[in-house]
Amino acid sequence: MAATPVFLVLIYLSSTNDGNSACQFEPTESKKIQDAQKKTRLIQGFFIYICLYQSQAYAHNWRITPYIQLQEIYSDNINLAPAGKAKSALVTELSPAAHIIWQAGKSNLNLRYNMQNLYNAQGNGDFTIFHQLQFNAHNVLSQNRLFVDSRSSISQQNISNTRLASDNLSGRTATVSTFGISPTWLPHFGNYANGTVRVNADRFSSDANTPVSNGFSDSESISEMIRLNSGSKFKRLSWSAGFNNYQAYRSGGNDVNFQSSNVTLRTHINKHFSIFATGGHSANNFTTQTNTNQNGFFYTFGGRWSPSTHYWLEAGGGNNSYITLNISPMKRLSWLTTVRHNNVGLNSGTTWQTALNYRTRRSTWSLTHYNDTTTVQDMLSMLGSTTINTPSLTDEVIVRESWNLSASFYTGKSSINFNAFNQDRTFQGSASTKPRTEHVRGVNAAWNWQFARKTSAYLSPQWQQIDRADLPITDSRYDFAIGLNQAITNRINGQVEFRHLTQTSDLPSNDYQENRATANLFMRF
Repeated sequence: MAATPVFLVLIYLSSTNDGNSACQFEPTESKKIQDAQKKTRLIQGFFIYICLYQSQAYAHNWRITPYIQLQEIYSDNINLAPAGKAKSALVTELSPAAHIIWQAGKSNLNLRYNMQNLYNAQGNGDFTIFHQLQFNAHNVLSQNRLFVDSRSSISQQNISNTRLASDNLSGRTATVSTFGISPTWLPHFGNYANGTVRVNADRFSSDANTPVSNGFSDSESISEMIRLNSGSKFKRLSWSAGFNNYQAYRSGGNDVNFQSSNVTLRTHINKHFSIFATGGHSANNFTTQTNTNQNGFFYTFGGRWSPSTHYWLEAGGGNNSYITLNISPMKRLSWLTTVRHNNVGLNSGTTWQTALNYRTRRSTWSLTHYNDTTTVQDMLSMLGSTTINTPSLTDEVIVRESWNLSASFYTGKSSINFNAFNQDRTFQGSASTKPRTEHVRGVNAAWNWQFARKTSAYLSPQWQQIDRADLPITDSRYDFAIGLNQAITNRINGQVEFRHLTQTSDLPSNDYQENRATANLFMRF
């Protein structure tokens, strides 16, 4: 039998157990969770059956690359303790891993697995194992009609972002496991209508045990998305209709439901101008402390002006109003900006979003701004390996306003990457009369210099600050790394690195400095 079923079983098991070998999840007793689990298992079982079937015909299209990494790390403050309490330690890491790729026509699979074995992490003389996984697959069942996407991950995240750590060597982390499956159907009703029907079933598990009032729950989520658009039979008059429903069932917290539906009619006056009418309904259900969510019916009337293929302007008025400007004067530059004032729906009030992309022969630029409403579980499901830009682990809905600026530069021997971000988070489920907030901002950069055929050097400075105005507590973290990479053979790479960390905080117990030296040997088989 082909290897596909083995990997699917491993991924499925990873979604029901955490990535630390010492922990297991407790069974869920809530009936609503069990009902959601039944739906998720049904879709998962359907996907595994399809992959079992197709793996027989395409077994020869697998490419498996095993590799292993050995690291010796010296830290002069392994527990990230305040001055006077620092403890030094020498940590050994041995991590076997594999990268698996499968390709057959338009179907593909990409899986990376790493088993991180640590001796003397946190300086306690223990041996610990952490599993890390990133998996994505796209399986075409019927060309241009039916396909299935699946995803899974295992990663470690900070238990609390008041003590910022970026790996499993220091501080406290929680293992987060996710599994998701998304069958999609693209129906065509002759020349009258085209559609998209998609179902997302996701499971989120964590071994986190945070000392906060709301806790942090495992969850099952089911979402449905239906979209219909008029076909070529409709010339001057076109139409579209959509329905979106998202339901998250939490084992120990309040459930979350986002739901919206809409219908749009548009008529084209001439090739440059059209008018439209939109109506719909919003029905969201979650604990909230602000007025950024309003349920009910909404409507918008407006028009679009398209003087050329490089510019268009669309505006609409009603109880939900907006104006959108799209500028694309050249292939290298695109800029789309929308300003909204909504009386109904999520993120009501005045919000705006923009996406600017520009590229030259040796550089790329990107600037984005958006407002959205999400959950902590969904935010972590989008992340991979351990990251410091995480929210406090709670069962809450978060309203976010985010900025991000990134740039990359390339020369013959060097590459420079720069990123700056700013995010305001408002936690809707706070038990206090005033909602909790987090203001997160940071800058990071990386310079890589290939100064010899097999040798390169790099610099990587980072800065991040989290301000919790309601506590009030502010934590600032500065991280600077310098290193050297050497290709010893075609299959063996060596690396040495020095890293300095400094965190300052309004809580004296969160102040620390760490100096770390690492020697790394990486081998591909």
